[in-house]
Amino acid sequence: MKVTAVYLAAGMSRRMGEPKLSLELAPGRALGGAALAALLACSGIGEIVAVTREEDELAWLAGIAAGEAARRLDVVRCSEAALGMSHSIRCGLERALAGAPDAILIVLADQPFVTAFDLGRLLALGLDEEAEYAACGRSGAAHPPVLFKRGMFAELCRLSGDEGARRLLQGGARRGLLLESCEDALFVDVDTREDWERAVALAESKGLE
Repeated sequence: MKVTAVYLAAGMSRRMGEPKLSLELAPGRALGGAALAALLACSGIGEIVAVTREEDELAWLAGIAAGEAARRLDVVRCSEAALGMSHSIRCGLERALAGAPDAILIVLADQPFVTAFDLGRLLALGLDEEAEYAACGRSGAAHPPVLFKRGMFAELCRLSGDEGARRLLQGGARRGLLLESCEDALFVDVDTREDWERAVALAESKGLE
């Protein structure tokens, strides 16, 4: 299965009050680089399309994409990022679909405790031919990261406004599988300064480098 990742890093950081992806999560590691490092370490993922704002100086990429890894990473600047998440998703999909993947893995840049191990387990779950998607599960609900198979690409391209892909996973209209055995840390997302402070403390306790 050919998998391309779309890394959503074009949020406006309104609740944080400053560009959150460049905030230091651990010594030498920016918040925005943590989940990207996990993607780069996951052998089952081919190309990675990182969707950013036009004005992003990409300081959070420092030390992450170098050498062989840099050849797998394609940074796409989304001119309509301020209009909502759906625009960032479609921007990333447009680039990703050019490579004719069998599945698209959507990962959020503000979920810093996603691991290569969990991503690998998600890809393995997605190999089930009956599954149209595979997502990380918590209390029976689907959460990102999410692997979408080819049959859902058209619906992803029709998302609008500030609508993320969660609507497509609700209601049981699509056949999906949930990876229920994820650590609680995977579901941590950083939107506010309080979230960031908690994430820094968690990173320190986990020895994140």
